[in-house]
Amino acid sequence: SLSQSGIKLGSASSEDHIGKKKNHTEEACVTQIQEELRETRDKYLRALAEVENMRERTVKQINDAKMFAIQNFSKDIIAVADILEKATESVPQQELNSATNQHFKSLYEGLKLTESQLQKVFSAHGLQKIYPINEKFDPNFHEALFQVVNGDKPDGSIAQVSKAGYLLHGRTLRPAMPDATYNPSIVYTNKLNEFGLATELNVALTSAAFLHFF
Repeated sequence: SLSQSGIKLGSASSEDHIGKKKNHTEEACVTQIQEELRETRDKYLRALAEVENMRERTVKQINDAKMFAIQNFSKDIIAVADILEKATESVPQQELNSATNQHFKSLYEGLKLTESQLQKVFSAHGLQKIYPINEKFDPNFHEALFQVVNGDKPDGSIAQVSKAGYLLHGRTLRPAMPDATYNPSIVYTNKLNEFGLATELNVALTSAAFLHFF
């Protein structure tokens, strides 16, 4: 009976060991499956994000192609607008006021009406005229032809515009061609401020003027 009890105890212990080993193996399998599931889900989400990004890029490229398809045509047609503008600007005002030139005045008004209508068509297609008189010079939209010395305007502002610029849907199609101002007094004062000398110079000039007066 003792031997039988020993056999039964040994058998039970062996079965417990096998059961624990089996449970451990099953837990390891479940853990591995869960990890593989997480990796698969992560790859799936990344793939979805990449597809969505590609779709958005494709849509943007298609929209840009539609918006800027007329770019080359626009560059050619604004040359016609330049000619119309120069033609109307070159007409002397006294000729328009003369009572003997009614036909000439009608022709001028027709040109102005054509120019105005052409600008409306430009606006309808995203083509915007820029004429930056008295604005701050911006190299993104302006291309300076000359630098004009002018002590009455801020340094770097635009004194006059030789040729108007154009934007196509906010993108520079042709930069405006202005003359930028150069104010020597402002530039000189700014340089003095960099070295902290502007206040000392003003005091010295004021003192010199006071002594000269007396």
